[in-house]
Amino acid sequence: MSRMRMVVTGGFVGVALTLTACGGGASSGGDSTAVDAKALMETSYIVQSITVDGVEREVITPVAISFTTQGIGVSTPCNPLSGPVTYDGPTLTIGPLASTRMACEPALMEQDQVLADALEGTPEWALADGRLTLTGGSTVIVAEALQLTG
Repeated sequence: MSRMRMVVTGGFVGVALTLTACGGGASSGGDSTAVDAKALMETSYIVQSITVDGVEREVITPVAISFTTQGIGVSTPCNPLSGPVTYDGPTLTIGPLASTRMACEPALMEQDQVLADALEGTPEWALADGRLTLTGGSTVIVAEALQLTG
């Protein structure tokens, strides 16, 4: 389970993800149509790959994605993203996304923009065997369920 907390300082809005070991993990097995959206909220997901237009990009880690009943939080090395989300079967409606505006290395800022572009709007999701796949436009994000020990 994860909790998202908005932090407002000096006009910037950020996301702090607090991960707690409260049992549960991603649902396993099979067809994502059999998995309801609550399965997304049982854990956080660590991005393993980002593919844009069929070309895999290097993931500058760590990037974690967490869902709540009403929101999404994306923890990145540069500018975290957060925003509202509604669930409709295999489709999410996300946005608008909020982000800090810190100047970071160009590669980090570009990665944040790729993530925002893929997630904002109506990406589709699938969850099988602890692997989350989010597809927004020509971008596919694959993330593994975070296994908490405690």
